[in-house]
Amino acid sequence: MRKFSFLLLLLLCVLLHTASTAQNREFPNAVHAKLNFFDYGTLNDSDFKLGEGFEIGYFRNVAPFLNIGVPLKMGIAKLPSVAETPGVVGNSITSSLDVVAQIGRISSDAKISPYAFAGAGYFLEEFENGHAQFPFGVGANFRISQYAFINAQAEFRKATADKRDNMQIGVGFVYLLHRAPAKPQPQPDRDKDGVPDVSDECPDQPGTSAARGCPDYDSDGVSDKEDDCPTIPGSADTKGCPDTDGDSVPDKDDECPTDAGAIKGCPDTDRDGVPDKDDDCPTEAGTVRGCPDADYDGVADKDDKCPREPGTTASGGCPEVKDRDNDGVPDDKDPCPDAAGTFNGCPDSDSDSVADNLDKCPNTAGPATNFGCPEVKKETKARLEFATKNVQFETGKTELKSSSYKILDEIIGIMKQYPDYKLSIRGHTDNVGDPERNLRLSTERAKACYDYFAYRGIKPERLRSAGYGDTRPIGDNKRTAGRTKNRRVEFDLMLDFDGEK
Repeated sequence: MRKFSFLLLLLLCVLLHTASTAQNREFPNAVHAKLNFFDYGTLNDSDFKLGEGFEIGYFRNVAPFLNIGVPLKMGIAKLPSVAETPGVVGNSITSSLDVVAQIGRISSDAKISPYAFAGAGYFLEEFENGHAQFPFGVGANFRISQYAFINAQAEFRKATADKRDNMQIGVGFVYLLHRAPAKPQPQPDRDKDGVPDVSDECPDQPGTSAARGCPDYDSDGVSDKEDDCPTIPGSADTKGCPDTDGDSVPDKDDECPTDAGAIKGCPDTDRDGVPDKDDDCPTEAGTVRGCPDADYDGVADKDDKCPREPGTTASGGCPEVKDRDNDGVPDDKDPCPDAAGTFNGCPDSDSDSVADNLDKCPNTAGPATNFGCPEVKKETKARLEFATKNVQFETGKTELKSSSYKILDEIIGIMKQYPDYKLSIRGHTDNVGDPERNLRLSTERAKACYDYFAYRGIKPERLRSAGYGDTRPIGDNKRTAGRTKNRRVEFDLMLDFDGEK
């Protein structure tokens, strides 16, 4: 009995040691229970005597394809006599404790997992008369569930004692030990809306997770407390209100809900501050219902019979036949009937001998040959020509390269130096590719420069941009150098845009 107690103590020590040193793999631990059938007679005296017993054990995966196991066996066997006269004694209680190495692996999806094993153990007869035995053999596990298997095993046991070699057949059950996943602890949710109080912005009002736990009547993801249109689905960008044209102006405030624009939601093609719907000249920047008014008399040039002479609306934009300015020149002969002056009846503010009404730069002296404006210096023209050759864009795109900003800033300085001049921006391309695409690319590149100047403070009425595609080459498109010249944006200073082509 003391030897049997020693066997149990040895089993416990091996189990603890195996569990503490084995590697941490998926389901590394397994237990099994078997029925064993064994024979000691045939191998020793040709007298087959079948015995029966049971086995329990523990296995641990310690390396790829290597398991270490500790099986404990007990049974009733007819053991051959060790006396000189051959024979078989009566039934004996047998027990053994082994340590075996098993070569094999139970994969996560295999239906059958074969293995081979070998080891060493200690064998007792009637809990005494112990000796060593060395088992080896083969077996297989047949999966019946994720963690459970039917096991079949055959082994031969070589004994160090006389007539104790034996063969065993075992059939049993193998189970992989595992832990059930921990259940998450429920978090407080006072309003029972599925959003925990810790992240619920309205913990006492049932709401939706999209609205962070707050009520959202129209289910647009914007809580009612932040929704300017709580009964109509919209977007967060427009505070829960619909925006049909996607211009970030909600339909309720958009005067053009189906056309994207920046002026109360309406487009402004010529960028003169008058939306296209109210602009009588939507493609020309102007001040009179969006139209140009060269003489600033409140009558649009298209309706002004005297577009270069300030007049009245009643006289179609022309001065009345009187001497309203009391300068001694009758209105019908006075180019400037409303402004007293000594130069043919008109004032000459900059004393350059060009009447203000004809002077395109009335506050800056200049020769009459240049409409009373200072002439552009040669070096300034040279810098504009340099800009034409050196303003660059990302390949095939309309985005300006950062290296171009310094050049454009220099042009802005020129515009400030010549405050009475306007700037024409013309985009051109070579003839490579589709003509329509080239036209669009040149137009958008010129517009990119226009936008840069406007953003930097140049008034829109002093700017005009246009694209001409590949229709105005300055170089031979058959040569690389010529195509390079043709890809350009031209900058020209001019007193007005009249007659520009």
